[in-house]
Amino acid sequence: PEDFNFILKLTRRNMEKIVTEEWNADWEKDVEPNFVNLWKSQGEKKIIEVDNRRIGYFWFEQHPEKKEIFINSIQIAEQFQRKGLGTEVINWLLKEARNRNLEFVRCVVQKNNLHASKFFEKNKFEFIEQTKSGLLVERRILP
Repeated sequence: PEDFNFILKLTRRNMEKIVTEEWNADWEKDVEPNFVNLWKSQGEKKIIEVDNRRIGYFWFEQHPEKKEIFINSIQIAEQFQRKGLGTEVINWLLKEARNRNLEFVRCVVQKNNLHASKFFEKNKFEFIEQTKSGLLVERRILP
């Protein structure tokens, strides 16, 4: 609950403009209720801390049938962005995928989220296809 309030506020701060523009949706009516339902029902979540202070989180699912870890969200407070923490998360997920005998780490990036697109490109993710909700990117796990 305390963590969830932090997560909801951080997600809104980082994503409201991007998501409401991309989907032409209202945050409180459309986006937040959907986020809450998905959060309750799906995936593994990890809080990111620096000096015992919550500064972000990441949320992912394992899809064995697709041989993938799928990233639902990586959110880091703005003042802690561009300091290597997101790359640490990606490296952790790649290692986790390898340990689980999976072949890919994938996610969907909103088309208008240039910051995230650059981040995934820098971390050697490749563009796969455009989907209804954005751009599917992946990184293959090397044996």
